[in-house]
Amino acid sequence: MKLTIEIPDEEVYEIGKETIRKKIEEYLEFIRLERDIKEISKEINETFSGEKYWQEVEKLRAEAWEEYKNGLELQ
Repeated sequence: MKLTIEIPDEEVYEIGKETIRKKIEEYLEFIRLERDIKEISKEINETFSGEKYWQEVEKLRAEAWEEYKNGLELQ
């Protein structure tokens, strides 16, 4: 058994063009995200010394844990 589907060349071209456009947009979004993360990291490093940074991280972890526990409705 043989099944043949005929698709016009122009349609194949448009599908390929759309797929490539989407991949490029995804890649650009990734690059923007990576740039933003690097900028945030730079700002954090400029704001906090190594020790102060970890103190702040620990403080935020504790606050987040308390919020999480309060939302569990434990009895």
